[in-house]
Amino acid sequence: MSVTGNRGVAEIVKRPLRRLRADYRELTGPLRGLPSLLILGAQRSGSTSLFNYLVQHPDVLPPLGKEIHYFDLHYQRGLNWYRGRFPYAHRLRGGTLTLDASPYYLLHPLAPERAARLLPGARLVALLRNPVERALSHYQHEVRGGRESLPFERAIEQEVERLSGEEERLRSDPTYYSFNHHRYSYVRRGRYLEQLRRWVEHFPRSQLLVLQSERLFADPVAATAAVHEFLGVRPHRLEHYKPFLHGAYDRAMPAGVRTRLVEYFEPHNRELYEWLGEEFDWA
Repeated sequence: MSVTGNRGVAEIVKRPLRRLRADYRELTGPLRGLPSLLILGAQRSGSTSLFNYLVQHPDVLPPLGKEIHYFDLHYQRGLNWYRGRFPYAHRLRGGTLTLDASPYYLLHPLAPERAARLLPGARLVALLRNPVERALSHYQHEVRGGRESLPFERAIEQEVERLSGEEERLRSDPTYYSFNHHRYSYVRRGRYLEQLRRWVEHFPRSQLLVLQSERLFADPVAATAAVHEFLGVRPHRLEHYKPFLHGAYDRAMPAGVRTRLVEYFEPHNRELYEWLGEEFDWA
């Protein structure tokens, strides 16, 4: 039998086993715990690295997969489906916690209210990266995934048209999925203050920690320690803080495009700094 044939047989065998495991997790959902921490995003801003640093803490148990996307993409699957992604409740006692890290939560207009109804006491962490660099990294992520065919400059020029009416439809139809809003929001996701304000409409601001991504990249020990303190878990230093990257990307872009993006984001960044009472080094 060919290699391809062997893979096909293996897939036929594995498929019902995956289904059984999924059914079992959902069936046992009422016995499972819920996250005490939501890492909201932003996408391409270090959430995978932070997630992997945190789950190595002795008082943190990982969920079954990093990006669960319940409050944005899978809400219709129901609470037992969500619970089925987490450890059993008896393991989350005595200060042990689990978390959900789904970077689309920050942007999705319905995620804050949904999360607040289920997890009113959850801690929230938002990682914010220079929005110009974040936009380019996001774009190249979509190109690598085969979802974007336009050049970067053209893609950001088309963004307003691509996203027109999408957020309104997401709000009016809770079952609607917007591919464009999810995948082509290169510039929109960099207007961070609008997104943070939406979350603090539903959560006390004291439950939100905002970290500059570049500081996580430069000093993961200090950034992770700040999250430990925010969560109220004991200090714990890892032996290694390897960054978890989804592929490198070319940071070069036409000077004119970079200048336009820097100018576009400058007033949005200024408002963010004033709201936070802290200035990021995004010059």
